[in-house]
Amino acid sequence: MRLAFVPILLTASWTAFGQPERLVRVDLAYQAPGSGPKPDFSPYGTQVKLSDVAPGAKLPDGAALPAKTGTVQVGPDQKSWTRILVTADSAHPRDLCRLYIDANRDGDFTNDGAPLTASPSLNEKTKAVWSSFNGAELRVPYQGGIVEPYLVNFWAVRDGDDAPSVIRYSVGSWRSGKIGIDGVEALAAVMDADNDAIFTSKDKWSVVSASSADAPKRVLSSKEARPSNRLMFLEKPGAKELVLEFRGVTPDGRSLTFAVVDRPVTKAEDRAPDDSLAGERARPRAAQPFAWIDHNLERGIAQAKQSGRKVIIDFWATWCGPCRSLDEWIWSDAEVAAQLHAGYVGVKLDADIEKDFVKRFHVEGYPTIIVLDSSGAEIKRFGYLPSKEMLNVLK
Repeated sequence: MRLAFVPILLTASWTAFGQPERLVRVDLAYQAPGSGPKPDFSPYGTQVKLSDVAPGAKLPDGAALPAKTGTVQVGPDQKSWTRILVTADSAHPRDLCRLYIDANRDGDFTNDGAPLTASPSLNEKTKAVWSSFNGAELRVPYQGGIVEPYLVNFWAVRDGDDAPSVIRYSVGSWRSGKIGIDGVEALAAVMDADNDAIFTSKDKWSVVSASSADAPKRVLSSKEARPSNRLMFLEKPGAKELVLEFRGVTPDGRSLTFAVVDRPVTKAEDRAPDDSLAGERARPRAAQPFAWIDHNLERGIAQAKQSGRKVIIDFWATWCGPCRSLDEWIWSDAEVAAQLHAGYVGVKLDADIEKDFVKRFHVEGYPTIIVLDSSGAEIKRFGYLPSKEMLNVLK
C-alpha cells in the first residue's frame, strides 16, 4: 500500500540535562497484508479459552456440533472484547472448521455474515489436526468514538478425539506512516507485540530512511524493529545520523511521537550487542560432527552404560529458533564437538513427537538440554548457551 507524505509536527521540550529536544509526531494508518511487504515476525499466539455452547442454542446455518464459544480480549476494556463461535460442519464432524465473529456485539452469531472457514489438515509428524482461519478483521472501539480495524489469524489444534478447548490467535496487521525530518524522508511503523490491540511502550517500533534499499520491507523486519526503549537512527547525507528516541504512541495506534536527540552513539555501535552470534562466526567448525541418536533414549542410555559416558539429551522443536542456532553454531563448534566426542552419548528428542518424555522430564521450554549419568540419573539441565559457556558446562 502506498503511503502518503505526512508533514511532521515539531515542538520543543527540555531534557533532564537542560538541553532542548525536538518532538516529532507522525500519523499512522492501519495496514494489513496484501500485495506489498508485511512484518517478517509476529507475537507468540494468545490463547482463547473455549467452552461448549449452551444445550439447545441456535447455531448459524451450516454449523454443527461440536460448537464452542470464547472471548477475544482485545482493546481498551471489556466493551471492546469480541465473542467468537467455532463449530464443526457436516463435512468435518470432528473438527472446528467454521469461525463466526460477533462483529456487532449483540450476542447473536446468526446475523454477522459468512464465517471464516478452514480445511483441517493432519500434521503427519505429530498426528494432530490443524484448522487455520486467516484474515479475521476485528473492529475495535477506542475512546472518543474511534473504531479501528485489527486483523488476527486464528488456529485450533485437535490432538486426540475431542475438539480443542482453546483456540489461538496472533495479530497480522500493523500501523505505519511516512514522515520528513530535516529533509530526510522516513518510514515509521509500530507493531503490536502482545496481541491486545492496545498500542503502548511495550510494543515494537521502527523508523528507516525511505530512500534506503528495500525500505518498505526493512521497516517491518525483525532486523530493524526494536522495543520502545531502543533508539532509531536515520542517515543524513553529509551529516551525522539523526538519533531518535521513543516518546509515546496513542492506544489506538493512530499517532507515534518520538524525539530527535543528541546521543554519542551510532547505529552500528547501538546494534552490535544484538548480534548474539558475532562471537560464534569466528570460531572453527568441527571437522567431524558429533553424531546424535534420534528418538531413541533407551539406545542412548544403553550405549552410555557400555562406554561409561554421560548422556546428553537435546529437547528441540522444528519451530524453535534457538534450537536451530544450537545446531548450526554450538554443536558444530570444533571445541564443543570435541568435548562431546570425548565424554558423551547424544540423543535428540523432538518435543512435538516425544511428548511422553517431555512430561517425564518436566520440560517447559526449548531447547532444554539434560545431562544424565551412565545409569540414567539426571545430573544437570540448561538451555541455549554460547560455545564458551557450553564448554564450561560440559567439562
